[in-house]
Amino acid sequence: EFVVKVKVDPVVKESSVLLRRLSWFTWWSQLILTTVSGVTLLFARNVIGAAAGPSSPSGAAVLPNFVLAGTSIALSFGSIFWTWANKRLARRLLSKPTKPLQAASMLRKSIRVGVTLNLFGMLTSLISAEQIVGALAIKVLTSAPARTTVALIESANNYLQPLDILVVQANTNTILSHFTSLAALLYLTRSLKKLDPPSDKK
Repeated sequence: EFVVKVKVDPVVKESSVLLRRLSWFTWWSQLILTTVSGVTLLFARNVIGAAAGPSSPSGAAVLPNFVLAGTSIALSFGSIFWTWANKRLARRLLSKPTKPLQAASMLRKSIRVGVTLNLFGMLTSLISAEQIVGALAIKVLTSAPARTTVALIESANNYLQPLDILVVQANTNTILSHFTSLAALLYLTRSLKKLDPPSDKK
């Protein structure tokens, strides 16, 4: 068997190495942050839902927050999948003869899809953060000191609890996950200038 070595353009090789390193860092960062956020929100949903009960009006108010946060997490997992595809793209640039313009076209498409996913995910997370903070503010402003033990037990769900802080932290982790991917993709645009340099027109 003969091993055919593919001659790779130096600029394409440099871009492939950068893409592989950024994809590796981004993939692990997003996977850890998104998994922690998903587990935390799932735990919080079950605990708050069980404490509020199906007939409690406060249980319905919690649902929109988790819908938006869950949507953002789903978009983050989509970004993780796309980052994995970028790792395969980095290997493809080295395994097949690719011209700089072709590599620039593939990178441009990859960056465009990744930026779109993470922008929508970050927007959803920010709207979710507004809802979560608003709900917590209502809890704090409407909580009144209970005069009896029975009233204290019934109004326990209206007080700010440690679990509420975990929900805020989970949503913040999701925002950080999208930001990490966005920052890596924007840094990757430096390779586009080398692969497809702008023509100097005077």
